[in-house]
Amino acid sequence: MIAVPPRPRDTVVAAVALGLVTLGLTACGSAGHPGATPQRTGAARILPQRILRAPRSLLSLAGPQADGTMWALAGRTDTGLFRFASGTGKLASGLPVSNTARSVAVSSTGIIALALAGRASGALELLSSQTQKPVQTVALPAPARQVATGPGSPAFFALTAWSSAASVTIVGVTGAVRGTVPVPADTVSVAPDPAQGSLYALEKTGLVDEVRITSGKIISQFRPGQAGRAIAISPSGATLYVLKGTPKVSNIAVVDVATESVRRVLPAPSYCRGLLVSPSGDQLYEVVGTSGYGNIQVFAL
Repeated sequence: MIAVPPRPRDTVVAAVALGLVTLGLTACGSAGHPGATPQRTGAARILPQRILRAPRSLLSLAGPQADGTMWALAGRTDTGLFRFASGTGKLASGLPVSNTARSVAVSSTGIIALALAGRASGALELLSSQTQKPVQTVALPAPARQVATGPGSPAFFALTAWSSAASVTIVGVTGAVRGTVPVPADTVSVAPDPAQGSLYALEKTGLVDEVRITSGKIISQFRPGQAGRAIAISPSGATLYVLKGTPKVSNIAVVDVATESVRRVLPAPSYCRGLLVSPSGDQLYEVVGTSGYGNIQVFAL
């Protein structure tokens, strides 16, 4: 990983974040760790193909890129951006980033987006994956909860919210704002349809809303379960993966988009925070993070 001098606001953070790898890997989950054991919550007992070690307090995951590189966002008061190989799990030293970072996504062109959530504002920070240097910072209408993108997508979809209202801001890889789509106030996660015509918004109640991007109107609603936590979509756009439940006990509903029905239920480890589907559509990455450990569990689809 190319060493990049910390920005002035991150001088104090740098020393801590660079040590996060060693500390996080010592405490991260393994096959025998409670956080690495799929919970029996009605899902079939399926074991992960692999468990990749990750820094503690893992928040979000992006990639893999064409070369297999993935990007992990981890830490709360010492937040860092980490690069690792999806095949070997080899992890590079962390790059200090803003402690307000909550989510990470990467475009097919290699632009990294960090969703920032300040107390009274939000922003999307764009960085080059080659140099890890800032490219642009885009102001958002509210603190950010998540940033998502799709296979081959030329844009990022940033979910922002106040307590009474939420929306998704569509931002191009150069930082140009392309539009804003209203979503329900309790939306916790979004996934853009690869065809770019609609957006799936998962509410805290477990309700999934399909929102037309051009009009902002909800065109469909269905509930694959209670207590929604995160949503991801297959590269073809035919399948949704909905993480639902509590931090300790949760599972994943595999939803057929055409029929809006649950085809099967997959296990989720304790403290699963998010989901990511591989570009090939044959693997599901489940992001696990607590203050004591972090890991990424890879399941076959």
